[in-house]
Parts: sequence; C-alpha cells; structure tokens
Amino acid sequence: MSKASFERLAAQLRRSEDDVSVKLNVKDMEDSKPNLTAAQRILKAWETKDYFSLLGLPEPGADELGRPVWSCTEVEVSKAYRKLSIVVHPDKNPGDEESRRAFEVLNQAHRMLKDPTSREDVLRGAAEKARKRREQQEAAVDLNTRMQLNAAKNERARELRKAEGQGLQAHVLEQMRKRQEEAKRRAEAAAKAAQARSLREAGSAYDENAVNPSHANPRGAGQGPGQQAGKSRPTPESDSEEEAGAAAARNKRRKKPSFI
Repeated sequence: MSKASFERLAAQLRRSEDDVSVKLNVKDMEDSKPNLTAAQRILKAWETKDYFSLLGLPEPGADELGRPVWSCTEVEVSKAYRKLSIVVHPDKNPGDEESRRAFEVLNQAHRMLKDPTSREDVLRGAAEKARKRREQQEAAVDLNTRMQLNAAKNERARELRKAEGQGLQAHVLEQMRKRQEEAKRRAEAAAKAAQARSLREAGSAYDENAVNPSHANPRGAGQGPGQQAGKSRPTPESDSEEEAGAAAARNKRRKKPSFI
C-alpha cells in the first residue's frame, strides 16, 4: 500500500477517534443531571481532574511518538477562564457556596494551564490517555486494517523523528552561532578597553612631563636660572688656570721699566 493510502487510513482513524470522544462527552452530559449549573459542572470536572472540560477547552491528543498535541494558545485559555469566571464570580452569586468553590478551583485550573511546568505535566497525562484510547480503537479493527494502520503509524513516526533530529541540529547550530558572536563581542570590548587604557597612560605621562620638565630631560637637572641647557658648569681645574693667568698679567704690568 502506498504512503498516501496509509495517511488516509491514519486520518480516518483520527476522525473516528474524535467522533468517539464526542459521543462519550455527549453520553456523559446525558447521564448528568439536566439542571446541572455551571458551578456544579466545574466542581465535577475538578474532581475527575479534567481541567480541559472544566475550562471548556478541547481535549489534547497525541502524535505517533506519544507526544501531546494541543492547539489552544494562552490567549484562548485566558479567554475561556474570563468567560467562566464572570458566571461563577462570588460577587454575582452572593451567599452561594458552590459558586465560591467553583471560582476557586477555576482559578487553580487556569494557573495550572498558564504555568509552563504544570501545563506540560497535564498535557503529558492527557496525551497518555489519548494514546491508550487510540490503541483500544486500533485493537477493535480487523487484522489487515490494523497492519496497514501500524505501517502508516511507523512511517509517520520516522518522519517525526527525522524532523525532530533536524530541529535539534538547527538548535545546536544556533546556540553555537550565538556563543561565537558573544565571544567576538567580548574580544572587541577587551581590545577597546586596552586601547583606552593605553591612551590614558600616555596622557598621564604627557601631563607629568609638562608639570616637571626635569623628568623629561635628566641631563639638564641642576642648572641654574641663567644657565642654558647643554652647557656644562666650569670645573675647579679651569678656575685655577684662569686665576693663575690673571695673576701673571697683573705682575707683568707692575714690573718696572728697564730704563729706570
């Protein structure tokens, strides 16, 4: 049998599953009291832990891998909660104990389906129930149809695993890309910080030289106000030679002429 035939059989089985679910819900409604109030329906659903029917939301299903499938969004959950909370609000039903209790459990169910962790647990439980219900329906058909359904289910499971692997690979690659970008940003930030630090150090050295020039020209240290840079002070030996020359000149002038 072709893949298209398998898919048609699987779709037919899902439709029959939905029909059975609707018939069961109708039967439960017929078995219940005809004058059941909204508060009583909420309390009854809370006792059976049927949080989806409590809020008037569709029941989740399960795919070929047993994972929960639910099409409702958080906006739809909040919308269903607001609609029921108006009906069973204590202010609208003063003195009604059932309405007060129904309003409390309605808030708890709403929080459970809004919180990601608790919603995941509730959906897993609902998916397990849907899987068991589908297996019971498959067991009721003849052997040939059951083999065809199993073949279609296995083919769909392979496709889901392949898509799941591709999604996981894409997720890993995306995480690697984000890490590389983060490392690049950190390296650029470190390089900019080092450059700014070098500029600050260079500016500090320039300011210090401007305030104290002797640090910039150690050879000119110790010069007097009238001395120029690059000229050395006279040594003691040169002073003695100059004094001796001056004394000889004076003695020569004082020497008497030879004709006297």
